[in-house]
Amino acid sequence: MRRFMSEGRLWVPEGGPEEDRVRPHVLWLPHGQPPVLDYFARMRKILAGYPDVITPVVEADLHMTAQKIEYVDSGGRRVDEQRLQEAAPYLQRELGALAPVEIEIGPPRASASAAVADVWPELGLHEFYLHVRVGLLTAGLKLPPTDPFFWGHVSGGYGLQSTDTPELAARSDRLASELGRGLRPGSRVWATIASVWLVLERQDPVANRYTFTRVCEVHLGTGAPASADPLG
Repeated sequence: MRRFMSEGRLWVPEGGPEEDRVRPHVLWLPHGQPPVLDYFARMRKILAGYPDVITPVVEADLHMTAQKIEYVDSGGRRVDEQRLQEAAPYLQRELGALAPVEIEIGPPRASASAAVADVWPELGLHEFYLHVRVGLLTAGLKLPPTDPFFWGHVSGGYGLQSTDTPELAARSDRLASELGRGLRPGSRVWATIASVWLVLERQDPVANRYTFTRVCEVHLGTGAPASADPLG
């Protein structure tokens, strides 16, 4: 396993502007769904046995990234909390007519630099992702290029260091093996994406974690735009 917070993943180089460690995102948060929280608590229990290899994601930080947002909008304005609040009704109008998405999470696995659980079904999630993008672009926000296909996943832990010694490599292999079978039975869990959050997410390379400040919740399946919809 490699260190997750490698140089290529850092949002700002060491010594760069502290404000650039905070980036706007749209996240799905599972905190109102106890079966999902129980599932990742079981995963954390496994990961806790390998503190030299991986940093478990604490319950408060669990999320699925639906879309990253650029630091400045199409008019060159910094995307701060107020700008996200202004964008929320546009996203609400786009997602309001979209039915909540029933998803399946798991099984857990070790990737090259993290412990992850993939989210299914692929087609439904990709449609959801495209609707999120339309809402944000309509609001005047700038986004990275469209992914050919959306990869839904929830990370349960981030690689702490590159396992580049025989001892660490063996520990990484044992972690991968235990993670692959440790949640059986019950290696999958079901959930519903009924809302997403516009957040300001902070990357913390020292603690090897992401935290976020919730700004505005946008609901799927409302059948109507937000009450303060600037579009009419």
